[in-house]
Amino acid sequence: MVPQNRRKYAFVTIGASASFKLLIEEVLSEAFIAKLKSLRFTHLTIQCGPDYDYFLSVEPESESDPDDPDELLITGFPYHDDIRRYMELTSSSHVNPTLKRERGLIITHAGSGSILEALDFDSVLIAVPNPTLMDNHQLEIAEEMDSQGHLIQGKIGSLVDIINEDIFTAPKKQWPPDPDPESEWPGGLWDVISALMPER
Repeated sequence: MVPQNRRKYAFVTIGASASFKLLIEEVLSEAFIAKLKSLRFTHLTIQCGPDYDYFLSVEPESESDPDDPDELLITGFPYHDDIRRYMELTSSSHVNPTLKRERGLIITHAGSGSILEALDFDSVLIAVPNPTLMDNHQLEIAEEMDSQGHLIQGKIGSLVDIINEDIFTAPKKQWPPDPDPESEWPGGLWDVISALMPER
């Protein structure tokens, strides 16, 4: 079995209700899986919301030996009322602080609730706005948070290019941010989220 300190987790969440098959398709692509393997990831878990049947239809065949550190264990599930426990696995401090492992990855739709939960962990965070949704503010939220350095805005079709060694070694910006009275959003990202899209 792969030791705890050698495990490296990627967690993808599309949220509970809206379909986001494009994101599931991308993170299950050969190119994306090859990139995760090249970065020593051992686990990829996908919360699929209403697209679980779609996940099952496109899921790659199981690896021959899930305990082999060079393999990638891919799992999916439709919904869980506590996705924080999956996010926590991606954090470098999940293991005993004296025995840290490599920082993992969270890829989420750009819903405010999921982003706020993910910001609690020492993980790389990529927020991908869902282009199939109408009249939503996911793009504005992702752009503003990216500009303030709290996450990386991802786009469908470019995730493989975004993910590289550098983003896992870059220092993580403090969250929550200190209020800046000179900013367009004096309360920091809390104001952005409240003003643009107060719901997950």
